[in-house]
Amino acid sequence: MRVPGLDLPDIPDAARLTLPPREDTPGDVTLGGYLWRHPHPAPVALLLHGWGQDASDMAAPARLLHAAGWHALSLSLRGWRGSGGCDDYGRSGPGDLGRVLAWLEAQPWVTQTAVVGLSLGGLVALLASAQGHRAGRTVAVNPPADLRGVYAGTSSGILRRYYDAVLTPAQWVDGSPLMHAEQIGGPTWVVLGPEDRICPPELGRTLAARAGARLLEMPGLTHVPDGEQWARVVGETLGPF
Repeated sequence: MRVPGLDLPDIPDAARLTLPPREDTPGDVTLGGYLWRHPHPAPVALLLHGWGQDASDMAAPARLLHAAGWHALSLSLRGWRGSGGCDDYGRSGPGDLGRVLAWLEAQPWVTQTAVVGLSLGGLVALLASAQGHRAGRTVAVNPPADLRGVYAGTSSGILRRYYDAVLTPAQWVDGSPLMHAEQIGGPTWVVLGPEDRICPPELGRTLAARAGARLLEMPGLTHVPDGEQWARVVGETLGPF
C-alpha cells in the first residue's frame, strides 16, 4: 500500500528499490529509493540527499551518472520520504549506509562503488567512512563539517532550531565529520560552494585539509548545485576508476 505524502513519487526512467529491515538486527528500518541500472556490470554511485529532501531530489546527478555508464542508486535517508524510522541527523546514517553498501557489493552487476552525498548526505558519507563503511570513492558536497560551527555560522534560523530539537549533547561532537577527519579513509573529495550560506565553506576547507581529501571549490555554487554544477561535480570527482 502506498501512502500519499509518505511514499516516493514514481520516476519514469528509474526503478523503485526497497531494502527491508534485517530480522536479526534491531534498529534496522526499511530503506527506499530509486535505481538507474544498466543491463551489464558497471560501477555504482550511491547518492544521498540533503536535509529536508528525499531520494527524488538527487535524480539530476543520478541521470548524469547513468548517462556516463554508471548504475545510480538514490536513497532516501532514514526518516525522510520513502524510508522508515525517524530522522536523527545522521546518528543512524553510518550503519544504514554500511548496510546498503554491503548489499550493493554483493550484487553481480556491481564492479565498484562510490558515494555522493549532498549536505546531510555528505555528513553521513563522511561519518560512515570514518567508521569503516567505505566505498571506493566518497564525495561530500557542502557537508556540515562541524555542527557547532554550522550552528554559529549558518544563515538558516530553521536549521538552528532543528539542531536544538534533534541533536543529542554528544552528537554535537560525535556527529561532526571534522572530529573524525583522521579516520576518514579512501579516496575522498570535499566539494564546496564559496557562496554557501547554510554550511560555512571554511569548515569544509579545514575538514579537507585534516582528512587529506581533495578539495574542489566551485565559484558561483551556493548550497545546492544546479544541473551544470552537478555535471562538473560528477565529471571532476568520478572519473575512471
